[in-house]
Amino acid sequence: MAQDLDGMTACVTGGARGLGAAIVRRLAEDGAAVVIADVLDDDGTALAEDLTAAGKTVSFRHHDVTSEADWSALVDAIDATFGKLDILVNNAAIIIRQRLSDQTLDQWRRAFDVNVAGTFLAIRSCRELLKRSGAASVVNISSTAGVVAHLDPSYTASKWAVRGLTKSTALELVGDGIRVNSVHPSTIATPLTAAAPAGHLEANRHAIPLGREAQPEEIANIVAFLASPQSSYMTGSELVADGGMTTAGVAHMRDQFQRALTEGS
Repeated sequence: MAQDLDGMTACVTGGARGLGAAIVRRLAEDGAAVVIADVLDDDGTALAEDLTAAGKTVSFRHHDVTSEADWSALVDAIDATFGKLDILVNNAAIIIRQRLSDQTLDQWRRAFDVNVAGTFLAIRSCRELLKRSGAASVVNISSTAGVVAHLDPSYTASKWAVRGLTKSTALELVGDGIRVNSVHPSTIATPLTAAAPAGHLEANRHAIPLGREAQPEEIANIVAFLASPQSSYMTGSELVADGGMTTAGVAHMRDQFQRALTEGS
């Protein structure tokens, strides 16, 4: 169902491709002016040009979510153009795909820099712009790894941290008229998923009762709802969109994942 986002301004980090691009398209289709913030210049520029040609108000800005200087510059640019920010979607993230014994400290720190510090800096930097909205929404993209354990320790720990950060900031910002919620998808059909080691995608499908990964548009629909006034009584909430994976339980996930990997070997 389309949301009425006319007159609203949105910023989507990691919005150049994959889930981020689907979120950008959905918010723009629902009437929001959208700023894409990403390090992927070619993809981000192409997406902005495509949507602008279709009559949407979309722009791209090169942006590193771990950089305080980049956040300061982005806030200044949004302030100069729109004067406020109604929707902030913290989607930028990385996954290391290394187990505990193979993961380096630098990899661990990089995961937390992007996934957690990037979200922290986003909310802190944009707070005053969001406050001007009077009814702003922050949507943090976590993961099922923020609800149950996955085998990548830095990804799991960082996505649990995003979940906790969501709840803490929801309490602090309620007086500013800013709602903060998190979304917890399972596997999504994106370039990030496609880059997984051989057999992992099929293994994930076995662990999901619906038998398939999510399409980016399905998760974008949830983000659009949380961004809209229709979710006005929700803050500090977590919406799990996982095809039944966490409902089936950790034992089911483990058994199905291991079976699929064994069959594929």
